[in-house]
Amino acid sequence: MERLVLSPEKAEAIASLSFAREDQERMRALMARNNQGLLTEPERVEMESFRRVGTLLGILQARARLALDKPRSPG
Repeated sequence: MERLVLSPEKAEAIASLSFAREDQERMRALMARNNQGLLTEPERVEMESFRRVGTLLGILQARARLALDKPRSPG
């Protein structure tokens, strides 16, 4: 498996990524409709897409934080 190598600047940029406020509000609305059992099929697909992107973002941010925590090698 290829190792992800990030500069501190790139790692900081990835670690600071987040969903836009409008997307966060949309996710909350979709979750509320889901909890009420009112989610349509297109909304379910949209909610699943948000979930997948959120999972990927979380993985990338975890790797970025690990890169920031590691001491730099000499040279």
